[in-house]
Amino acid sequence: MSVDESQSAVAVGEQAAQPTITIDGKEYTLESLGQQGREQLQNLRVTDQELQRLQDQLAITQTARNTYARILAEVTQSVTPVK
Repeated sequence: MSVDESQSAVAVGEQAAQPTITIDGKEYTLESLGQQGREQLQNLRVTDQELQRLQDQLAITQTARNTYARILAEVTQSVTPVK
């Protein structure tokens, strides 16, 4: 499911356009979704933010792991292996 939010620019003197959202290629006004639809949209926003936070954390952790592995490889160059 893809969800895109938009608000149209309005010229002076025109009535303000209602905020819309595109879900699976179909455009809806936020108002038309009703309370339950808007709550689920908010849930999607929160989970998308959490997914991004976790992906960022994973990237940080992977970078740290790569650095530790590189340093360990450097350390072992000066140590004689037992086998």
